[in-house]
Amino acid sequence: MHNTLRRLLPATLLTLCTPHLLAADKELLDVLLGNGAITQEQYENLLAKPELRKSDVQDIKIQVGGGGIQAASADGLNEIKIGTRLHIQAASHDGDLPAGVDATDGSQFRRARIELGGKFLGDFAWAAEFDFAEDRVSAKEMKVGYVGLPNTTLFFGNQKQPYSLSVEMSANDIPFIERSVDNEIVMPLTDRAIGGRVDTWGEKWFFAAGVFGESTTANTRDDEGLGGAARFVYAPLIESDRVIHLGVRAAVRTPSASTDSFRFRDRTTNLSNLSIINTGDIGSIDKALLYGAEAAAAFGAFSVVGEYNTLALNREQVQDLDFRSWHVYATWSLTGETRASTYRIDAGEFKRINPAKAFSYKDGNWGAWELALRYAHLDVNDGSFTGGTESVLTSALNWYLNKNIRLMFEHSRILDTDEGNALRDAAEGLNIYQFRTQLAF
Repeated sequence: MHNTLRRLLPATLLTLCTPHLLAADKELLDVLLGNGAITQEQYENLLAKPELRKSDVQDIKIQVGGGGIQAASADGLNEIKIGTRLHIQAASHDGDLPAGVDATDGSQFRRARIELGGKFLGDFAWAAEFDFAEDRVSAKEMKVGYVGLPNTTLFFGNQKQPYSLSVEMSANDIPFIERSVDNEIVMPLTDRAIGGRVDTWGEKWFFAAGVFGESTTANTRDDEGLGGAARFVYAPLIESDRVIHLGVRAAVRTPSASTDSFRFRDRTTNLSNLSIINTGDIGSIDKALLYGAEAAAAFGAFSVVGEYNTLALNREQVQDLDFRSWHVYATWSLTGETRASTYRIDAGEFKRINPAKAFSYKDGNWGAWELALRYAHLDVNDGSFTGGTESVLTSALNWYLNKNIRLMFEHSRILDTDEGNALRDAAEGLNIYQFRTQLAF
């Protein structure tokens, strides 16, 4: 399949470009020039020719494989990559909820993304990522940056804010279908936003910081909120089968001028409309300060990760509020792969497992299998303010058929709540079952 694509892609370019340079041919050359696949001099020479041959485009190097489709100029200064991710999920709930309260069961395209990226002129890079899930188009990563400094990158645009291991890790890589409930006080403050971010790293450390406005949705009514985030990681041990990771992080954010409020709530699944925790709009906020710590270790087939967050809401003329959340999880590769080998100090994170032997029924290979267990807790009660508490236990079985395809089976059970209302009282013992088919390259 890959060899066929390698032959077809250059042939397609040639087919489009021959026998005569018509208007469509010029448009193709314009695209190649814009993507840096050909130089200005090559563009002018090709444009002057009445006919293009294979030798005319031999400097364009095309690779097709598990990393997506990549094209690069012969000098390596310009390149473009096309990738995708497809997460197809189903969810079901089992439990006794109050009359009139129901959780949505069903299936969905959780993510359906086209990911573009590359570099130009050697020292500049860009990324553009679009999600087509849920019958709408949304921009995710949309950024341009400079990568010409040693062990340092600088990007401007819509991008992730540097806070927490679980948020920085891609949904393609975390060992669970969804991030844990403790992140419900993290994501509203540190989700993707438009701003500038710098990453720098050494042999055993990583640091990232940035200043951010709000998301790509334009705020035309008033001044938008402003925030900043920073994350530092120290990894005293980095080996092919052993890693120790320690980190601290902090973020601060002010709400937009008109709302001066934040709201924190969970959903039992992405598809469901059921929220066990719901603070409603918390108003009169001057600023929100989020800080915490993270630790992880991977030894052979086993790994363990823990994170802790404190959120301090400074409010004007009313009670300040402090919320807390945390989670801990462990993974075990039944087939012996190690997450330590996936660790990247230049991002301060782990990637997904790459099976030692990809699934092949013909050859009797079954890919990689992984068990994971997670306990998470969220507490948004403070004094007389009762947003609720929730503790969730999640178990997961992941089957990595190859480096690009993963099947995920997951069960979550709400173990405990503060029983502050009828819903949270009834939610104790609620079971949630989820399944995902994942393609990513």
